[in-house]
Amino acid sequence: MRTQILILPALLFTLASVQCKDETPDQPGDFGDACILAAAGTPEGCAVGLECFGGYCEESCVSNDDCQPVEGWRHECVAGGCQIFCDENRMCPQTLGVPLECGVDFCEAKDEGKSK
Repeated sequence: MRTQILILPALLFTLASVQCKDETPDQPGDFGDACILAAAGTPEGCAVGLECFGGYCEESCVSNDDCQPVEGWRHECVAGGCQIFCDENRMCPQTLGVPLECGVDFCEAKDEGKSK
């Protein structure tokens, strides 16, 4: 019984100290984050060097070398922007800052994260 009395407050304190991501952020999105169109000075809603594609922030590129690796996924330069390709099962990585789903050939943010 005493253990329960000590564990319950510790558990509640731990849960209360976990902070949720701000619902109205004012900082532009980083790679893999949702585009934050309200971010001051960022018409694309992404940090410098990134652009909003499919609702999330992706790198601008000239060649595949400009695209940072996304482990286990094909991530290549297409028409000046890095794109994550859907796999053969039409799946996308779920390890970035926004959940992704397969569009036509490329991954894009799920509806709740899209801004374009």
